[in-house]
Amino acid sequence: MATEVIFAADVPSAVTEAECRALAGLAEGRRALEAGSHFGRSTIALASVAELVHAVDWHRGDPWAGEGYSLPAFVENLRRYGVAEKVVVHVGRFEHVAPALRDHWFALVFLDGAHGYEDVKRDLGLFATKAPAGGHVAVHDYGRFEGVTMAVEEWAGIAGRRVMVAGESLAVVHIG
Repeated sequence: MATEVIFAADVPSAVTEAECRALAGLAEGRRALEAGSHFGRSTIALASVAELVHAVDWHRGDPWAGEGYSLPAFVENLRRYGVAEKVVVHVGRFEHVAPALRDHWFALVFLDGAHGYEDVKRDLGLFATKAPAGGHVAVHDYGRFEGVTMAVEEWAGIAGRRVMVAGESLAVVHIG
C-alpha cells in the first residue's frame, strides 16, 4: 500500500485497526461506499487512501452501535483527520439512499449497519449491486453476530462466492 492509512484510534468503533487496514487495501485509489459510518473510524481509514468515499448513515444509532445523534461528531472527526473533502456524506436510511447511488460504481462496498439477519439480507440486496465485477463487498461483524454470518453466507452461497475473513470479523467477498 503506497498511501499511509489513517487509523483513528480515538474514534469509538468496533472496527479494529486490522480491519481498517484491510478495508483501506481494497479501496486504495478507488471509490468506496460505506453503509453505516457512526462516528467515522472506518470512514477515515477509507478516505485516507481512497479516491472518494460515499458514507451512508442516518446517524441516530441502533441497538448494536448505541443510540444517539452521531452526525456532528462524525463530521468533526472527518475534519479533524483531514479527510472531509474526500467524503460525500449521505444522511438517511439505507433504503432511501441506496436507489440514488449508481450500480457497479464502487470498487468496495462496506456494510456495517444493523446486525439482524433480515437487516443484513436487506442491506446486501440494497448495496451489493453497487460493486462491479472485480470489486468487493465487505461486511463487518461476521462471525460475531449470527444474523450477520447467516445472511452473508446465504448471499455469497447463492452466487457461488467465497467468504474470506480479515481481522476479527470482516467478511470480504470478491464479486467475480
